[in-house]
Parts: sequence; structure tokens; C-alpha cells
Amino acid sequence: MLVGVPLLRVFDRMGCGGIILSTTGQVLATNTSARLILQQMFELDNAAVAALDGSGREIVKHLLNHGRTRIHLDGENWILIERNGQRPLIMNCVPVPVLSEDGPHSVLLLIDLDATPLPSTGCLEQIFGLTPAEARLTLLLVDGKTLDEIAHMRHLSVATVRTQLKAVFEKTHTHRQAELVVLVSRLAALP
Repeated sequence: MLVGVPLLRVFDRMGCGGIILSTTGQVLATNTSARLILQQMFELDNAAVAALDGSGREIVKHLLNHGRTRIHLDGENWILIERNGQRPLIMNCVPVPVLSEDGPHSVLLLIDLDATPLPSTGCLEQIFGLTPAEARLTLLLVDGKTLDEIAHMRHLSVATVRTQLKAVFEKTHTHRQAELVVLVSRLAALP
């Protein structure tokens, strides 16, 4: 197994794309998020997506051509990648110590500013002792819904939703919705 593959799984849980490049610029491995980002951005068919690992050099070049700055493989880079009709991607290129000539050379991390990675309701229930209803409320708030929208969606009164939110604040040791959103966002990498 390639050294960075477990890292790619962590990137997936965070909602980030991950691409491992060889010293020659070939794609050694990609995660699901990277494949989805590339498929949407370049309108790739399933065969082209399946062929990314082991080749994919042209797709990476095409991706880099959408960047506002050039990449320098000798240091860490942050590059803004423009996309039509969406917020840009943020790409971070991190060099990896080269262990062999055909081994990994760089890892490209793709941060999709339109994606909202969320932990599972089960994760929130276990960590904070939330009820299933409180966990669902929390994830809806993190997704940007208002208390009125949540009440309407769940066929509850706003007062009931406020009562649930008060319990969530107590259990998570938070005091405001913004603080809760930041806290839950930090847990996005958990399964």
C-alpha cells in the first residue's frame, strides 16, 4: 500500500480532496473527494476518473492552469483555483520527503469552499451525550439553517427548537450558535 493512502482517507473525512504525486508528476493515488472535484470541474466521465490513479498528469496540469499563481514544488504552496459558477478551490501543495525515485513527492490538498463536512449524528451523540433530535438540530445549524427553518422542516414550534438548542449549549459547553458551529466544524474529520 502506498505510504500516503491513510492520509487520503483522513482528507476524505474532512471533506477535502487529496492527490499524491510522484517525482515525475504522475498521480499515484487520489481520494474520493478529489475524484469528485475533478470529475465535476472538468466534466470527466467515469473511465477518465478511474484512470486518474497511475496517470492523471494532464488533469493535474489542467487543474494548475486554473490557479492564480504558479506552483513551486520545493516548498509549501497555497493556490486559489478558479471554478465556473462556484467558489474557488484552495489547493495546498506539500512536499513529501522522497524515499525512492518512484515514491511520493508531493501531496495536493484540495479544499472545496462550497463543501460543508459534518460529523455524523452518532458522533455528536457519543461525544456530547446529545439526543438524536439534538444532534440533528446541531447539524442543521452548522449547515446554515435558521431556527425558524429548522422548526418548519421538523414540524416543531420555534419554542421547542429553542429548548433543544439550550440543551445542546449545556451539553457542548457553548453559549452561542456561532461558537457551536465552530466546535462542530472541528469534529468534521471524525467518522
